[in-house]
Amino acid sequence: MAAIPQSEGDNLLQAAQLCAGGLEGLGLGFLNSFHGTEKDFLRLGAQLEGFSSRSSQTSALAAGLTELTSGEAVAEASAKLAANLERLGGICDVAATDRQLAELGRVGSMGAKLGEIMNDFARLVKHLSMLGVSTRIESARLGDQGAGFATLADDVEKLAGKIGESSGKILVSANELSNQCRSASISLKQMDEARKGCSISALSLLEADLSALEGLTRASREAADSVSSLSRSVVSSISEAVLSMQFHDIIRQQLEHVAEAAEEARDIARSGPGEGLAAEAADWEEVCDWLHSIADLQRSQLGNARTRFAKAMQTLEDSLASIGSQVREMASGAASLAAKEAGQEGVLAQIEAGVGQIAASLREYSQLETGMGSIMAQVAESIAGMSSIVGEIEEVGSEIELIAINASIKAAHTGDEGKALGVLASAIQKLSVDARGQTARILELLGSVDAATFSANAQGDQGARLEAVVSGLDAEVASIKALDHEAATQAAMVQSAAEELSGDIAAAVASLDFRWDLIDAVTAAETRLQELVDELGAALPPGHRASRAPTLMQMLQRYTMDEERLVHEQALGLSGSVTTTASGDDDGLGDNVELF
Repeated sequence: MAAIPQSEGDNLLQAAQLCAGGLEGLGLGFLNSFHGTEKDFLRLGAQLEGFSSRSSQTSALAAGLTELTSGEAVAEASAKLAANLERLGGICDVAATDRQLAELGRVGSMGAKLGEIMNDFARLVKHLSMLGVSTRIESARLGDQGAGFATLADDVEKLAGKIGESSGKILVSANELSNQCRSASISLKQMDEARKGCSISALSLLEADLSALEGLTRASREAADSVSSLSRSVVSSISEAVLSMQFHDIIRQQLEHVAEAAEEARDIARSGPGEGLAAEAADWEEVCDWLHSIADLQRSQLGNARTRFAKAMQTLEDSLASIGSQVREMASGAASLAAKEAGQEGVLAQIEAGVGQIAASLREYSQLETGMGSIMAQVAESIAGMSSIVGEIEEVGSEIELIAINASIKAAHTGDEGKALGVLASAIQKLSVDARGQTARILELLGSVDAATFSANAQGDQGARLEAVVSGLDAEVASIKALDHEAATQAAMVQSAAEELSGDIAAAVASLDFRWDLIDAVTAAETRLQELVDELGAALPPGHRASRAPTLMQMLQRYTMDEERLVHEQALGLSGSVTTTASGDDDGLGDNVELF
């Protein structure tokens, strides 16, 4: 081996000494800076864990919100509301009122007809009275032979009085019936006005409001689904961000290896050829060559660590910024949902107001119907009373007819003397037949009344049924309002939680500036190593022999990450000895590490 010239050897020795000085404390700068970030990383890790927990809680709230807006409770309450509205439409049918008014008008006109019949009865009673007087006169004329006819005259006059009295009662009842029918007609018209308060148009408005409510419910369900989906995405993204924090330990290990290698290179430079870690070096040229290789390799390792650290931090920042954007979108969606719920409350208020208006009309109708029932009962009672009186008249007519027949037979036995009494008896009998004809007319007239119209069942108070429908409507509206209030409250909770989380994530992104001190410290160490590489390269003679320090292979063995090995092998021209690629899909931090 040729001897190194004295001047050249001095240059190599000086370069080695300068390298030893340059490597002194090289790792302290970036290691101290890195350790200075420990608290920041611990804080950041705790923040991410907190974000993960809070996003999970928000996701649970959002899932509950979806359940509230799309659950069976809303559908069931809406279905019941629609069913009660349909029942209400049935109650608001006005056809019954029209029929009742027509029947009342017909019954009211019955009073005038009864008056005409009663006038005929008055004439009949007058004729009976006159026949009674004539019978009494003729009986007196006949003396002893007409004595029996005096009783006939008394009976006819008495029975005529009964007919007159009964017909008078019927006439009074007929007038009362007319008045009752007029009152009932007025009540029915009032009921009709009240019923118009729950008319088909009012129901149509309610149905339109219900349709609008269903539309808002669908929109709320879609908004809740969107918020829930976003919340799940946020949970997943934050979990990935938490896992990405592993790069901190990986970069620390890489920097510690560089610092350790720098210390070993310093020891090589200080010990010189044949001693310590440089025991296998033949001379200062080989020592400087080793130092040159080690310094250049560690500069590459630092550059790799700095690049990957900066990239990891930037990716973390971008990830957090993206998460923050998703959270803000979730907050906006929750706010939109809360607004939709408020819109539903507005529609529900309209429905509630409509139901209240219809309920008031129904209750007024119910009160009027109670009074109407009383009037109708009076009408039915009047008709029944007149029927009873007519029955009495029929009995009186039958008695008169029987008396007249007996008188005719007796007059015939009397002979020519009793012919006049026979004529009177025949006349009385004819009047009794006329009376029976009149009563038949009255009974026919009274029998033509539709009893169902005035029955207690037809006029029974429907208040309980009306109240049941109204109470059902009120209950379902209240139920939907309660569900919507709960949904709006939960949407506001999601919005508040998301806005707070978004603000904290933004603060966390802003706090990532601590990375620059470490990046600057690593850059400074790179610069120093590059200077040492340049100085050692200048000191080495042209065409100097290149060799590998045993320390380089020891360094390769201590690496636990593929990326460190790749950098090492590329620097020493050993690529291909490990199965690692530098493709963009490889994170370069080993098979057991997931960086992002």
